[in-house]
Amino acid sequence: MDDSAFFIILILAAVILGIFWLVLKNKKRRFLKSILLTGIISPVIYFLIISILIYSITKERSRDFDSVIWQLNKRTESGVDNYKMIDDLIDSRLLIGKDSSEVKEILGSPELKDKQQNFWQYYAGTGTGFGFTDHQLIVKFANNKVIMLEHIKQQD
Repeated sequence: MDDSAFFIILILAAVILGIFWLVLKNKKRRFLKSILLTGIISPVIYFLIISILIYSITKERSRDFDSVIWQLNKRTESGVDNYKMIDDLIDSRLLIGKDSSEVKEILGSPELKDKQQNFWQYYAGTGTGFGFTDHQLIVKFANNKVIMLEHIKQQD
């Protein structure tokens, strides 16, 4: 643990010690109880705060699927972030049962068409967090109808 973490816990401990000092009524062992409770609770609160911060920084954001935005993002070279819409697209089941021409109308042309295994692959951008994550949308067909969508995440 570096010095800054130590000082943050120390400041947090001082605040918690003051709270316990005011709350505990028994004058006999008030100081001892306050010190013990502060020593236990301060590091726990510190690590909870740090955990929440790390989670909020690394969590990938999501947004509602929009066909126009999806197709516009595909045409730009910088900052393709269609990966934010993949989970909503899958959850909404918008493409299930649609034929290939309807899929092309909604998502545009795929980057890869595999006719042997009947799937199309769309590159959906790179997310950040701890490292970079490349996202692809896999659209699987059977009898020219969409049967399944899959969100592939490849960690760099």
